[in-house]
Amino acid sequence: MIILMKLNLGCGDNYLDGFVNLDKGFCKKDVEHDLENVPYPFKDNQFDYIVATNVLEHLNKANWFEIINELYRISSPNAIWEIYSPYALSDNFFTDPTHKMPLTTRSFDFFDPNKELRKLGVIYGIKTELIVLESNLVKNKPNGPDIYFKILVPKKPINITKGVKKRRNLKYFIKKIIGR
Repeated sequence: MIILMKLNLGCGDNYLDGFVNLDKGFCKKDVEHDLENVPYPFKDNQFDYIVATNVLEHLNKANWFEIINELYRISSPNAIWEIYSPYALSDNFFTDPTHKMPLTTRSFDFFDPNKELRKLGVIYGIKTELIVLESNLVKNKPNGPDIYFKILVPKKPINITKGVKKRRNLKYFIKKIIGR
């Protein structure tokens, strides 16, 4: 039996059973840690699935690459990240004075070798590679839109179109990890 390690990053009032719930605030959590402080209290390659709901926009823009690199470090090969955040130009982003990092549908393009912006990422010294599987605006009335990302953390070469060895295909693998 395979036991998947799942992390609920910045859990707030959304404590999830079966996850390691991390937060620094006054909420139910398993691990107390400030995400601005790197390194995180986890081993390399520890998590197969990371969910971050309304948390990354609260992090300092100046620390963005360092935080993404740290999430990469604690992610296992072929881990999946699901990220939800207010869209950078929405009322939802601007209304909250604690929001610091504006996100758009292209915020992870600097890390994706299949995206044009990856060239700039390389110039900026970004070595971490991620594959953006989905990047969509989603409705959030009356404040929306918000953004949803699904990101693959390859860490080793894989062929997305033919699937991963010992797994029927990438969709099957993702379904096993996140149950969708």
